[in-house]
Amino acid sequence: MANIKEPENKKEFIIRVRVTPAEREEFMKRAAAQGYRTVSEFIRSLLDDDKAKADKTVS
Repeated sequence: MANIKEPENKKEFIIRVRVTPAEREEFMKRAAAQGYRTVSEFIRSLLDDDKAKADKTVS
């Protein structure tokens, strides 16, 4: 059976960012150090962190 994702998790956009080799390595190190399998997962977690902080200030 096909791998069907939930509609709210559908990823339609790509953000491309140019980084130096050193920056790329740093992103990869930080992602791995925090337990993420990919840099993409690490970057998405930054949005989650910001949302959690905002939710705490509203409460």
